[in-house]
Amino acid sequence: MNKIFLKKIILAEKYKPINLNELIGQRNICISLKKAIQENRLSQVLFFLGPKGVGKNTCAYILANELNSFSELKHSNVFEINGGFHYSLKYIYKVIDQSRSFPKKGKYNIFIFKELHNFSQYFFYLFYNFIKEENPHILFIFCGIEEKIIPEFILSHSQIYEFENISVKEIFFHLKMISETENIEIENESLLIISQHVEGSLSKAIHLFDRFLSINKTKITKCLIMNKLGIIDIKYYFEIVDHILNENVNKILILLDTVFQKKIYYYNFVAGLTKHFRNLFFSKNYETISILKFKKEIIQSYVEQSKKISSFFLIHSLNIFHRLENECRLKNQNSRLTIEINLIQLTHFFSIHKKKNHKNLTMQTIEKDRKEFYLYEENEKIQFLQKNWMIFVQKFSRKINPIYLDFLKNEIQFQIIKNKILFMIPSKLENRYFLLIQKNFEKYFKKKLSSSDLEFQVIKKEYPIKQLEQYNFLYKKNKLVETLIERLNLKISSSRTK
Repeated sequence: MNKIFLKKIILAEKYKPINLNELIGQRNICISLKKAIQENRLSQVLFFLGPKGVGKNTCAYILANELNSFSELKHSNVFEINGGFHYSLKYIYKVIDQSRSFPKKGKYNIFIFKELHNFSQYFFYLFYNFIKEENPHILFIFCGIEEKIIPEFILSHSQIYEFENISVKEIFFHLKMISETENIEIENESLLIISQHVEGSLSKAIHLFDRFLSINKTKITKCLIMNKLGIIDIKYYFEIVDHILNENVNKILILLDTVFQKKIYYYNFVAGLTKHFRNLFFSKNYETISILKFKKEIIQSYVEQSKKISSFFLIHSLNIFHRLENECRLKNQNSRLTIEINLIQLTHFFSIHKKKNHKNLTMQTIEKDRKEFYLYEENEKIQFLQKNWMIFVQKFSRKINPIYLDFLKNEIQFQIIKNKILFMIPSKLENRYFLLIQKNFEKYFKKKLSSSDLEFQVIKKEYPIKQLEQYNFLYKKNKLVETLIERLNLKISSSRTK
């Protein structure tokens, strides 16, 4: 009979560590266990506590081998009790009786308990009575994700070893080693996406690697990873935040539709947006920006966008989407509608927050200018007036003849006598244009200092005749040029219509 089935090499098995030195990301645990063995301080009951996929079960098997001086990970000395299986009492008693006998090979019989959350109180009590027998050749290792799962009567007899999430950096380099060894073509950016996505779980990262290889044995693309993991491109998050800042709800809803057409999971989208707001918050401070693990170009984009947003608004956004993340985890049927409503509300909140900030900033600026003006010496007050006059007059640049505008800027002077502001103007300059500008400037300046009690007075002064004649000549000449240009434009437009 022809052989049609090919034995698949599972990466998790092929690259499983066989001693404590090879265990990835748990250096402190390894040092503590080695020291406890060397100093004969190892408890008969151990509790390996930590998140899924960080090496608890693997470490338990490695420890069993280290104690028995075996070269392979599984032997008859190890009794694995998995909470996911339903064992009969008959089987449990049989295993307990079997373990009471001293092993033929090695020194210890070792129980490894997995999936503790599925065990009943009766089960724990049964093994507690067995633990109290204090058989010197039996070691008990409980592997769990929560301390509260184990009853206190067992926990009080245990040495607890706390396993940590494995860092993105360590997962990245381990996957890179596997890809190079297996001749798998994959970009560093793609490796980083997987390393960040698994949230500290190395076993999950290797499982995903295996899954992608079943689709393409030699090449794993960024597009494949993002599609299979339901991850959206980071550029969409930048665009959504930009639309919030521009208060454009319509563009947000259109962009959301584009994203969800890619069959992105609602939870993944919200979790990604929550991380985006978190990254923006970190980008506002040079001390926390080092936490971000992206290319320099992306970090720069975060920094630029964070400058447009207040810390208060970012904290508010984080609270909203962290709560929404928990809601989406429950697989709410109306998740999309909930996401849309929250983004609309957030945009509205930003609009109100922006106006309030602008108002507060304006009031602070007014108060600052007011205090400074009244503390100035007289010559400083005149300089302040002159500066604001120049700024104000420039606003009329499109409406006023440039020669006249230039004259207003340079020839109007100010004096202050007993808190009264005097406009010093050429006698022949007083006309309806100037009076209009002057009155508006008074309003502008009173509002700027929030002081309605300021007094203004126009004082005419005589100017050298030649200077005025020169100004009038330039003014008339400029008017003539404007008239000629206007006529020429009319003539050209009429010829075109013909």
